[in-house]
Amino acid sequence: MQFQRLILSLVALTITFTAFSESPERALMAKQQGKSLTVKEWKTTPDGKNKWIDHTETYNSLGQLIAEAEYADFGRHLAWRTTFEYNDKGQLIKQIVYNERGKVDKVRKYEYDSNGVCIRRLNYNANGTLNSYRQFEYIFE
Repeated sequence: MQFQRLILSLVALTITFTAFSESPERALMAKQQGKSLTVKEWKTTPDGKNKWIDHTETYNSLGQLIAEAEYADFGRHLAWRTTFEYNDKGQLIKQIVYNERGKVDKVRKYEYDSNGVCIRRLNYNANGTLNSYRQFEYIFE
């Protein structure tokens, strides 16, 4: 039973970690260096003559994704950005999504069981009203 709880915790950590990081190695790089890391992704025309910012991710020195942004109109405008907050156990507890004007669009909060397994994600609108939630069930077969 204890081994199964450990496996569930590792699975939940992996799910949480990979759900918010396109490239888990980026988080590992930040953690290994003990420094924050910002990754800028550029789109480039096939001839290489034009490029524009498309996406950014920022990780803290613990390797946690703390900010993400997507750009539109050939990098001239912010399409959206998201910030991430963690508790003292390193678990993602809050995600705030901002629209292109920098206003809160939605808030997601995460709940964990006593074993540290993510069991629920609550989805709120900009006014703080709960819209829905996702319940996570882990089944081993």
